[in-house]
Amino acid sequence: MAECLYIFDNLEEISRKIKSSEKILLGMDHDGTLAEIITTMQEARMTEQMKNVVHSLCKNPKIHIAIVSGRKISNLKDVVKIEIKNIFYVGNHGFEIEGYGKDYTFEDKSILKKIKKIAQDIEKPFKDIDGFDIEKKGCTTSFHFRKVKPGDQDFVRNEILRALKKYKDIRIVEGKKLFNIRPDVNINKGIAVNIIGNHFYKNDWRKHITVIYIGDDNSDEDAFKILEDKDIGIVVNKSPPEDTNAKYYLKSVKEVEDFLKLVNEI
Repeated sequence: MAECLYIFDNLEEISRKIKSSEKILLGMDHDGTLAEIITTMQEARMTEQMKNVVHSLCKNPKIHIAIVSGRKISNLKDVVKIEIKNIFYVGNHGFEIEGYGKDYTFEDKSILKKIKKIAQDIEKPFKDIDGFDIEKKGCTTSFHFRKVKPGDQDFVRNEILRALKKYKDIRIVEGKKLFNIRPDVNINKGIAVNIIGNHFYKNDWRKHITVIYIGDDNSDEDAFKILEDKDIGIVVNKSPPEDTNAKYYLKSVKEVEDFLKLVNEI
């Protein structure tokens, strides 16, 4: 993979890409990107300053906004609480999409039943571990161990992974102190970005739209992978990661806020 560049050292190139674009599709993860993760991802909330920045971007006629998350879409909308119509919400890593009159939810009942059964099976041996948490989201399920005692986290992580690996036809994605399971189908955050682009310009949306995508999680790599040279992929990490498909990085949620202000001014 190419070197990941600090975006504030490359603002001339970024400015050129934004100015030369007809439209911008700005996709952003929520937890860890727009909102700090303090104790658990479920508790992450945007600051009022960040909300004001996002609200201002929604009013920019050149920019289409998509907030892309692993949260269930109903929960995502509850925590974002931005009262504006022209915004896309993507929940469950792309299995739910809502916005501009579009409403899509993955509904293969047999697969959803299997995800529910796996969640029940995994929950039984781990539910009494202090700090273990299970997040049942319908299309997907997340197993959190962030609040487990630090000395026990590696053991719990390995045991969860060992238990999950016996199941077939599911995709296991490791995040920050969690595992997410989802149906093993071609749906992810990258596919969601493509669906949203097609909403505005059908199959030739790439001719009209430049994508800026910002995320901090392994699941965001699916979005980074679909980006073209004209696009801007940004991973949020304290230092430049070696294993990302993003071309640029920002060091913190505060830097994301500062960058978004710049985007709105260019």
